[in-house]
Amino acid sequence: MKISTWQLFWMFTTLEISMSIWLTISPTIEIAKQDAWISLAVAGFIGLAVTTILVRVSQRHSTQTLVEFTQKLFGKWGGKLISVLYILVWYSVCADILRIFSLFIKQILFHDTPVWCISALMMAAMVYITIAGSVEAIARFSELAGPLILAGILITFALNIPNLHTALLLPIYADSGVIPILKGALVNASFLGESMMIMMLTPFIAKPEKLLKPILLSICVPSLLAIVATMMVISTFGTNIGSSMYFPYFAMVRFINYLDFIQNMDVWIVFIWIFSVLVKLSIYLFINSYGTAQVFGIKKWRGMIGFTAPVIFVISLIPANLFGILDYANLVWTTFIFPIFIVGFPVFFLLVSLIRGRQMQEV
Repeated sequence: MKISTWQLFWMFTTLEISMSIWLTISPTIEIAKQDAWISLAVAGFIGLAVTTILVRVSQRHSTQTLVEFTQKLFGKWGGKLISVLYILVWYSVCADILRIFSLFIKQILFHDTPVWCISALMMAAMVYITIAGSVEAIARFSELAGPLILAGILITFALNIPNLHTALLLPIYADSGVIPILKGALVNASFLGESMMIMMLTPFIAKPEKLLKPILLSICVPSLLAIVATMMVISTFGTNIGSSMYFPYFAMVRFINYLDFIQNMDVWIVFIWIFSVLVKLSIYLFINSYGTAQVFGIKKWRGMIGFTAPVIFVISLIPANLFGILDYANLVWTTFIFPIFIVGFPVFFLLVSLIRGRQMQEV
């Protein structure tokens, strides 16, 4: 099972768009106010730098997954410990995304439907695409869904132009300064750091030596879309209302109305967002199942889906207000996972790999 660099581009573009536009705009506006779009631009550069490190690590071990090359670098037990920590992170974030998705769909479309039912339907789709075709099927689906998602977002941008009040973007920089802008950038930069999944996917890429360009492009596209979406949200609602909305882009789309003919665009956006979330969650299900199988030495990794899927499903049903899970992005992802697992460990991996590579050459 091999995927092309073009498919890889659409796969990562699709999964990055799903969170960048839906979940990072509101907290960024809350921190940086009308300069939130500058924060997102800075986040894009941070995302490019972090992703470059992740790609370099992956290319130095292009035939091995994270589970395999960490054991090569740090020994069997040290490598397995690091692998288990990463897998636990992926389990937790997958469950959290599934929870957010289910609650959103319940709130918008199916008010009387139990959350567990919505989660179960999404989980069934994830399991099917993962078992049926593995990462190759996910990549092919992304190749079809990605352009559709991109076109849908661009259409909503164009249709929302009459609702814009650009004066709400002023003044630039004067009311915030460097610290709030940088602090706001961490929100989206941490989500762009989900490119760390490349450390599990590189062995499945047909030409890993050509990996850098499509991955960096898949960071640039969602970053640009997030910048434009943020500017439009601020220009439509202002900073006070925009920062208080959980899904400000979705609320902005609901404002679109042309002569009572073009309206209810939010239904279309929800539809394409489901595609985006399906890609994201399916990739997480694959790397969790494949990684767990490698840690325990199980050759038939598809059998692990029978363990991985129920665990993710059950965790997603834990009440959102228990142990602060509702604020997972700020309390866990941005505070711990981003600096440690997305930046810290990969930099350490690269340094150790370079040192050990030189040692091997000297021997």
